[in-house]
Amino acid sequence: MYKLVVTDLDNTLLNKDGEVEESTKELLKKLDKKVKIAIATGRSLASAKAITEELGLNSPMICYNGAQIIDENGDVIYSSNVPKDVQEEIIEYVVKNNLYLQIYDKGEIVVSELNLKAHPDPDLKYAKYRETGSIEKLKFIDTPKLLIAVEVEKANEIQEELERKFDKRAYFAKSEKHLIEVMKKGTDKGQALKKLAEHLGIKREEVMAIGDNTNDIGLLEEAGLSVAVSNSVESLKKIADYICEQERSEGFNEAIEKFIINKN
Repeated sequence: MYKLVVTDLDNTLLNKDGEVEESTKELLKKLDKKVKIAIATGRSLASAKAITEELGLNSPMICYNGAQIIDENGDVIYSSNVPKDVQEEIIEYVVKNNLYLQIYDKGEIVVSELNLKAHPDPDLKYAKYRETGSIEKLKFIDTPKLLIAVEVEKANEIQEELERKFDKRAYFAKSEKHLIEVMKKGTDKGQALKKLAEHLGIKREEVMAIGDNTNDIGLLEEAGLSVAVSNSVESLKKIADYICEQERSEGFNEAIEKFIINKN
C-alpha cells in the first residue's frame, strides 16, 4: 500500500496549458486522505502553494528542484542555496554567451530585463519580478537556484559544457527543453524526497513518484514505484517502473486510478 504520492507539476500533473484539470481535482477528492500527495517541482514556493490550494490539498512541497522542502504546516524542513562562487561563475558565463538568466530572491524573480520570449515563466502568475538592468552587476543573493534559458537545439550542448566546467560543483537539470537549472551540488528532487519521507516516517517502498523530465530522474529513483507520463523524455522512461498510456494530467490521473484508487 502506498502512503505517499510525489508528483512533478509542469507536463505531469498539469495540462499542456499549465492548468489544473477539473478531472484531477475530482480524482484527488476520492483519495479521502488515504494517501498523502506531495508536490515536487522546479517552480517557486509561491507557485507550488497556489497550485496545492487550487487542488484543495494541504500537502508537503518540494520546490526549486529539491532546494527547499516545506511540510504540510508550512514549516521549512530543508533549504539549500547555490554557493557564491558557483553563482558568480554562472553569471560570468551567461554574460559572456549572451544568455537569459533568472535568479530567485526570497520568492521574487530577479532578471536583468524580463524576456517572456526567452522564457514565458509560469511562476510569474504567482510571483513578483525585479529588473536590475544588469545581472553582471548584481550583488550576491542567497538563492535556491539559477535558471538559464537557451535555444532548444543548443540546450544539451550547453548543459554538457557547464557540467564539465563545474566538475560536480553544482547540479544541472532540465525542467523544459529550453531551460537549464542550476542548484547546489547534492541538491535534487530525489534527495529531497528521501528527506521528506524520513520526516514523515514513510518507507521508500510506500512511495510512488510521477514525473516527465530529467530533473525528475532522482525523484523516480528514490521511489518504491516510479511512473513516467507518456510525454516524458526517453531517459526518464528508461528508469520508470510504469509508463502511462496518457500524457500530462491525463497520465497523472491514469496512474492515480491504477495504483492508488484501485489498489489501496
